Amino acid sequence: MNYYSRFKWVIKAAFKDKYFYDNPTEEIHAVSNPSTKLKDSLEADEYIKLVNTPCNNEEVKFAFIFCLYTGLRWVDIKKISWSDIKGSTLVTRIIQSKTGRPVVLTLHAIAQKILDRQKEKLHAYGTTPDLVFQLPTANGANKILGEWVSTAGIDKHITWSCARLSFSILLQDQRVDNATVSLLLGHTTTRQVERTYKRHRPKPQTEAVNVLPTPLESSRSKLPHDTQPVTYIYTYSSKN
Repeated sequence: MNYYSRFKWVIKAAFKDKYFYDNPTEEIHAVSNPSTKLKDSLEADEYIKLVNTPCNNEEVKFAFIFCLYTGLRWVDIKKISWSDIKGSTLVTRIIQSKTGRPVVLTLHAIAQKILDRQKEKLHAYGTTPDLVFQLPTANGANKILGEWVSTAGIDKHITWSCARLSFSILLQDQRVDNATVSLLLGHTTTRQVERTYKRHRPKPQTEAVNVLPTPLESSRSKLPHDTQPVTYIYTYSSKN
């Protein structure tokens, strides 16, 4: 659909410039074919597992964790430089279309500690590269990521793009509104969060029903003393 939509733009421009008497693509619509495979995401406890699990490439490990706590894409983390860091905030390369200004993120404490660690490493080696993380290619990083996730005992297919999805889902789980999540992801509307960056797989039912209030004096096998069972008798009329 993306390729054909761009092709239609070209043909439409040519039609306006009188290269065509009629627009041959006007009645042919581009139809999306969404993937049937849902992308995996990481839960809160799996965040902690990754933080506590060694990785054979620490640059990849800390860059990915940084994305988990900021929602940055691979293209963003690959190019992030020290000049983008302003105290406890990050001036991203994501430009808001409405304001024309970059998205500014307040850094989580974990993300801030990762930056402090990167600074300490620079001082130890006596180098001052402009980039915060020295990363391999995208394919190389995803291969290392897959091995690290497996070592952590997480049975999921996790790629770099899963960090952004996990960031959005966990914020929504904590009742952060979609407008705020969209702002943190650099979107000008909530459409992407509502359609793409949301939880597609429901949590286990036990976890869901356990959030309902339970009287302290009750137990799993006994109702509170003032609660009596009620029997409902339904009658049916042949006329109905």
